[in-house]
Order: sequence, then C-alpha cells, then structure tokens
Amino acid sequence: MEQQPASGHDPVSSRDYESSPEYLREVLNYVVEIGASLRLQMDTDTLLKRIAATSCQALRCRYTVIYLFDGTSFFCVAANSGLNVAEEEYLRQHPLPAAVVARIVDEQYRLSNSYFLPAEAPIWQDKAFASYFVIVNPSSEQLMPTALSASNYMWRVEDLMIVPLRGGDGQLLGFLTPDAPLNELRPTTERMGLFELFANQAAVVIEGARLYSELRTTIWQARESERIKNNFLLTASHELRTPLTAVQGYLELLGDYGETLDDESKARFIQNARRGCDELVLLLGNVLDATHLDTGKVVFKAGTVYLAQSTRLILEILEPIITREQRPIDVQIPPDLCVWADELRLRQILLNLLGNALKYTPTGSRIALKAIRVDVEHVRAYLQRDAGEPRTLDSASNTFVVLAVRDWGPGVTPGEQAQLFTRFTRLEAARNSSQHGFGLGLYLCRQLVTAMGGAIWMESSGVPGAGAIFFVALPTGKG
Repeated sequence: MEQQPASGHDPVSSRDYESSPEYLREVLNYVVEIGASLRLQMDTDTLLKRIAATSCQALRCRYTVIYLFDGTSFFCVAANSGLNVAEEEYLRQHPLPAAVVARIVDEQYRLSNSYFLPAEAPIWQDKAFASYFVIVNPSSEQLMPTALSASNYMWRVEDLMIVPLRGGDGQLLGFLTPDAPLNELRPTTERMGLFELFANQAAVVIEGARLYSELRTTIWQARESERIKNNFLLTASHELRTPLTAVQGYLELLGDYGETLDDESKARFIQNARRGCDELVLLLGNVLDATHLDTGKVVFKAGTVYLAQSTRLILEILEPIITREQRPIDVQIPPDLCVWADELRLRQILLNLLGNALKYTPTGSRIALKAIRVDVEHVRAYLQRDAGEPRTLDSASNTFVVLAVRDWGPGVTPGEQAQLFTRFTRLEAARNSSQHGFGLGLYLCRQLVTAMGGAIWMESSGVPGAGAIFFVALPTGKG
C-alpha cells in the first residue's frame, strides 16, 4: 500500500504550489537576501550558516548541511541548519571520504545538475558505504542507521540529496545536502534547480574566501621575501666588510710604509692580506652557491683532498680571531687522511662550521676537531638517529672519513635542531646575539656535503656548557 504524507498534505497540491509564481517569488526573495549578505563584512563561517539556514527555510526542509572538501581526502561539515548539538557533533566526527563522495556524484544519480540517491538504490546494499551516513528520524529526533525502503514519489528517510558546490573551474568544493522536506515529497528537477541557486551562493562565498586567503598568503610571502632580502643585504655587507677591511688595511700599510718595513713584517702583512682574500672568496662562494645549488648549476671538481691540510688553511684564515679570543684549538686529524671532495667546497664547509663554533661560544672556550676513517655501515648507523638527514650516500665508496667539530658552548635544544640546516634560518639565541649571519651556512654545508656523496648531522643535549658536535662524513674515494 502506498504511503501517504504524514502531515496530511496532498502531494499534487504541494507540487502545484512549488511551481506557482507566489512560491518562486518567495524563493527569489531569499536568494536576493543571501546575495545582499555577500556584500556585508561577515566571516565565511557566518555566511555559510546563513546560506544553510536560508535554503532550509526557503525550500522547506527540516535539515540542511553544507560539507566542504578539506583539501586532502575528506569532506567535512562546515555549516548546518536544523540539527541539534549532538547530531552536529556526530556528523563533524564522521567526515565523508572523497572516495565515498565520488560514488555519489555519479551520472546514474544525476537530477538536474545535482544528485539524488533513492532509498531503493542498490548502492545502499553496500554496508561499508551505508555506514558513513546517518538519518535523522523526525518523530524521535534520534540518529538512525540507513535502512532500505521502497517508494516512488514519497520522501523516505533513507533518501539522499547532494547539491554540488563547484568553483569557477568546475572543481568540487563541497556540497549542500538537504533532508526531510516538509511536504514529504522526493525532489523534482525544478526543485533541485532551486537548491542549486543557494549552492551557487555558497560556492561564491567559498571561492571568495579561498582567493582572499591566497592573496593574503601572497602578500605575506612578498613582504617576507622583502624582509629576508633586506636582512640578507645588511648582513652580507657586514660579513664581507670585515675581511675586505683587513685586506685594504694591510695593503695601505705596505703602500705607505713598505720602504721602511723589514722583510718579516712585509711577509706577515702580505700573508694576512692573502688570508682576508681567501675568506672573501669563501664568503662570496656561500652567497653564490645559495643561488645556484637548488638549480643544479654548481660545478664540483672532485679529487683526493688531504683533510688536515684543508683544516690548517681555514685555521690560518681564522687565526686572528683565535688569537684575540685566546681559543685553545685541539686538532686530531691524521696527516694522511684523505677524502674524495671538491677542495674549495670542503674549505667552505670547514669555514662555516669553525666560524659558527667561534661565533656562538664563549670567548676562551675550547674547540676540538677529530677525524677517523669508518666503513659505510658505521655512517648509516649514525644517520638512523637523525630523521632530518637525507639517506643518500656515495654508493661507490665503502669507507668514509667522519670529521667531528666540537664546541663547549650553550648547545642547541632538541626542539630547535631540525631548523639548523634550513635556508635563511637563525635560531633565537643567534638572532638575539651581537653576531651577524646570513642564515645560510649550515644550509649550504648540508647541500654541499650531500652533493659530494656524504652526510652531515649534529648532536647536542641543549645543556649550556655541554656544547654541540657537528659531524661531516665524506667518502674516501671511488672504490
């Protein structure tokens, strides 16, 4: 026996009223009202709630829910009208997977530009699919599991309407799902068209919010880029001025007093000027490599390099600072220990690591350098403790040299260690210190070491005085 509307309404009369000019004028007034709301300074959530409530009222449904795509894998409740707190909370805790929604927006269920899944549709036989949906029983106001029921034109609690919210590019942003129409009739094409008017309004709100968010992000990125550029230029001028001033000073001394200086003094001035030039070359290499590394334009000239000799050259460049600060430097690097690397890049790495050890540790504190030869498995065992370190090693080399640069400064807290090797990043303690820096040194160290088939990592407890140890592993050769 055919079920009649519980409200006692005549289905024919209800259909006639929905197509009457009076009803259409009423719906149009609601649409105009929502359009006016778009011009008000309302947040997105408030506008979506208004659209849900207005569409529910205009099209005479007990409940309306708006779902939005979260950008990953789910459609989540964004607004509703007619649900109580418990029902809304249930739906929010049960977002719809994108794969489930894809099964709904299928051509076989299309009605107008929307979709209608009747209770008798075979898809409801899939218990996994049906488990994602709940039905509000109007008589008890309780959430009920989906069940099958046959009907033709009468609305069943198991019926499901989906009105898509599509962006200008056709992308599915979300959907409007009206439920429990007061006239208790299944939707017609014309009725679906009316719901689509409200869905279009919601889509405008969502796209506007998305475009505003993208614009705000773009503006922030532009401002941040400008800030980084200004800080970089300020720091670069300071960093490069120090060795340049030294070179200029020693050359002026030679020019003004060259005839009266003894040979030993001349040789010392020339040597100091040469050290300043070497430091300038390495610092400029940092700046240029920061630009070229990510594009693969850095050319490496790998060969056998004696680690002790490269270390000695860098210590000579830093000798004025070491002497002024009375720094004990403990070097334990066998003279015959070789690595397969680009010598200039290796010196850049050493200058950055030793320069940081001098910059960020107390005057007079000790710095130690130690290097040993190990097999490749030994290096891999170290890397297992550092999730941020790329696992790519030179597969052609079975042995590596591991250099440890240790200081006894404030160290680095575990929470900050992941930031150390990122571009243009300086830790809070460094930013608050008097020391200038590009925020490029450790980033370049990692990029250069990795490009040469090695690895770099650090260990620190973050306890002041315990310091930090930076490890650099480079292959010993090709075979």
